[in-house]
Amino acid sequence: MLPKQGAIAVFVKTPGYSPLKTRLAQSVGTVQAEQFHILSANAVAAVVHSVANQKSVTPFWAVAEPEAQQDSLWNQFKTMGQGAGGLGNRLAYVQQQLFEFSQFVIFLGADTPHLPVTLLNEAVEILSVESATPQFVIGPACDGGFYLFGSQIALDPAVWLNVPYSVEDTTRALREQIQDLGEIHLLPELSDVDTVQELPLVARQLTEGDDWLTEQLQVLEWIQEWEARSD
Repeated sequence: MLPKQGAIAVFVKTPGYSPLKTRLAQSVGTVQAEQFHILSANAVAAVVHSVANQKSVTPFWAVAEPEAQQDSLWNQFKTMGQGAGGLGNRLAYVQQQLFEFSQFVIFLGADTPHLPVTLLNEAVEILSVESATPQFVIGPACDGGFYLFGSQIALDPAVWLNVPYSVEDTTRALREQIQDLGEIHLLPELSDVDTVQELPLVARQLTEGDDWLTEQLQVLEWIQEWEARSD
């Protein structure tokens, strides 16, 4: 039996078009926050690229600004717009677009540069298997949100709109919305970087093990240089 064909969308904003990492910027400055965002997005892209070389998935950048879809920052993958409205509207829009030609869809944020290739591989493997019951995969973030969401079915837009975002119970609310629709698989919890407090947590994980990608180690180097300047 052939594996299901999937799509992975990495959600990004583009420096110069939108304010980004605003809470991180309050501590490290706008220029540094933009540097981190670009390095972090590149690290996530490297993880996705590694998995796409092994699995039946097509990667996309889901770009917040329509006019920035052709920006050179996003030339590694195909690009698509996020649509308009709040995060719930945009998640629903991107998922609907990708399910027109994919059998499963995975969402990733660009602020978890320490996402292991093994975790993304695990999510893809779960969603690639034919199942009588729809399968979901959630990567919960330490702040209550999620760094990864994968599904074998397109959720009703109302599901996305009923979830509160950027709060400590975002993942819990999402799980409640979908618990009767299929089987939920939880990945290990990771920190995503919204504030300066998460930087040491990311650096600590990236110093453990020896199988990190070059782009992920570049994030570690950036954090270590920032910590040295801050001492």
